[in-house]
Amino acid sequence: MASIITRANGNREIRFFIRKGVRKSYYPGKVTKKQAESIGRKLEELAFCARHNQTPDLELSAWLLALDGKDHAKLVSWELVKPRASEKDEQPELLTLATWIETYIGKGNRKPGTIEQLERAGTNLTTFFGKDKPINQISPGDAEDYRVWLQTEAKSVAAGKDPEGLAHNTVRRRIGRAKEIFSGAVKHRHIDANPFHDEVAAVGTNVERQAFIPQDWIERCIKVAPCEDWRIILAFARYAGMRSHETRIQRWDDIDIPNRRMVVRSHKTPPTRVCPIGPELLPHLMRAREMAPAGAEFVQTRYRADSNVGTTLTKIVERAGLAPWPKLLQNLRASRETELLARFPAKDVAAWLGNSVPVAMKHYAMATQASFDRAINESCGVVHQIAHQSGTLTDCQEHLHHDLHQTDDLESAAKDVICGLLTVADSPVSYPARTRT
Repeated sequence: MASIITRANGNREIRFFIRKGVRKSYYPGKVTKKQAESIGRKLEELAFCARHNQTPDLELSAWLLALDGKDHAKLVSWELVKPRASEKDEQPELLTLATWIETYIGKGNRKPGTIEQLERAGTNLTTFFGKDKPINQISPGDAEDYRVWLQTEAKSVAAGKDPEGLAHNTVRRRIGRAKEIFSGAVKHRHIDANPFHDEVAAVGTNVERQAFIPQDWIERCIKVAPCEDWRIILAFARYAGMRSHETRIQRWDDIDIPNRRMVVRSHKTPPTRVCPIGPELLPHLMRAREMAPAGAEFVQTRYRADSNVGTTLTKIVERAGLAPWPKLLQNLRASRETELLARFPAKDVAAWLGNSVPVAMKHYAMATQASFDRAINESCGVVHQIAHQSGTLTDCQEHLHHDLHQTDDLESAAKDVICGLLTVADSPVSYPARTRT
């Protein structure tokens, strides 16, 4: 069995025997242990075929075909494979979709979340096209049909239910991953063009799935939460605007309650950021600190960062007497960001929550009814105050016209509102009759 060794710089070394007493080392670079083990099995199978003069199966042949020239030449020097005659003698049509997806995902040093997304996209691709579909036989028309399938049937295939498609943005994300996978095939000269090149993959804001969650709702959920771990997860999501995985990886050493600040750890970029502890979050943190076991490292210890907490969260929301809203945890983060953007500069809020200002505006910030009502009430209040001081609006129009140009105490927005009211007041009460033609 091949041995996997991890070097100090993160590179992997795969040691295996090509024949009795002859051991070689293969260096795939910075790959995951699982990927290294998969490569090790292929190398051992290749050595077995070379010792017994057998032809590698189709999957192993496709893997060899995907290797770059340097790695292939190394296998040739070990007498495990025959040298390539020339680039044009290779047969990329033997490269199946499933094999290329596995090969592509195994390349580079990707984060676990990225690998998971690529695997989901790969599952959709192989379900629609078939695992043995040669990648050079997929056309732009096939790519368009694949998008329609994602929109209408992809979800039901996995669940075994009536035809149902994926959400709008999910479809675009899967198309984007498919475009990425086939772009890699173009770069390695397995295909001449990317069939997904013209497919739209940009993710937009789905307003229908946005929901502002009031603070009293989350307090009701916290009261019925089954344990302290869930209480602090909910508080982190709603009052600190943390991402789902961030609510489960925070350490007590990073939280400075006396100075009302904390270092937030994340699997996204940046990996750490400094965030203020707001008055809404403070009592929940103090309670969690008091109830934490002695020597506890993490604020919550019930779940891993990659745990699926959606089912339990749905039950908590329903137990609180509320209807579950779309994107349970993400809308808690969006609600907090919307609140902070109404009170502090956008650049500061984006830094605290770990995203950019354009991303905040596109995916998190929401227009709220409370802001709309406040704008109306404040404008009416200014008009009422001036009218109260100067008499009725009709009696003091001339006075207001003069004050609007002489006084700097009024905000420009309030001036615009009053000017509009004065214009209406100056207009004739009745209008000439008009004939529709």
